[in-house]
Amino acid sequence: MKLKKENLIGQGNTAEIYRIEDQRIVKLFRTSLNEAAIIQEYNNNLHIQKILRCVPRAFEMISVNDRKGIVYQEVHGTSMLKLMLTHLFTMNEYSKDLARTHANIHRPVPPDIKSVKELLSSQISHNNILSAEDTEFIQRYLQTLPDGNSLCHMDFHPGNLMLKEEDVYILDWMTAGYGDECADVARTSLIMRYGNVEHLPGFVRLLISLVQRHIHKIYLKEYLSITGHTKQEIEQWELPIAAARLCEWISQKEKNKLVELIEARCAGLS
Repeated sequence: MKLKKENLIGQGNTAEIYRIEDQRIVKLFRTSLNEAAIIQEYNNNLHIQKILRCVPRAFEMISVNDRKGIVYQEVHGTSMLKLMLTHLFTMNEYSKDLARTHANIHRPVPPDIKSVKELLSSQISHNNILSAEDTEFIQRYLQTLPDGNSLCHMDFHPGNLMLKEEDVYILDWMTAGYGDECADVARTSLIMRYGNVEHLPGFVRLLISLVQRHIHKIYLKEYLSITGHTKQEIEQWELPIAAARLCEWISQKEKNKLVELIEARCAGLS
């Protein structure tokens, strides 16, 4: 398969998206991404698309010039993040929709995918920033948290939601697992408070950062209201979530903020 540069329709930290024939796209991963993670995304999608209607179908894995890719159903729509940035007066309602959509996917699932604790433990063990003592402390703390059996996306944010008329599609299931839904919300919370995308222009990153913080407040308030969970149930997951995120493709600025949070939480629990 040959992919033309003019068919590039999007990109992120780990992959580029190309449009191909038959209403399909290829998510072509960057060469530095571990192949096991790509296989995990493909298998996750196969399992989850049997459970949820809002998941673009995965068709096959391919190789293009020594790069691995996954062929997906093309979803024609607009990302919720873009709609939030271009329709500021309806941002609050979109933020509430974000919370409702998140709560809706938190349903019991069979253990056909990895557990959230297993995923987090593996990521924490691969970080090269924290001391061995802090890493061991966080691993022990992780095991004291609730297990749960709910479907968790673990990368849920407005940029991963595509809206088409009345339909919502949720993208990027690479890091999905089953477990306590509060862990999923904690990760969303950290992404919206500290996350940024490096390949965007500086003024766009600043705008997104300001918007994300506002979205986060509305989203979290709505999620707690409709689920009955407490803020404390969410916050108890932030330490292992932050530690796990250190081994991901994120900016040094974000890593520095996460390390500050980790050090404060470790000190508070010691």
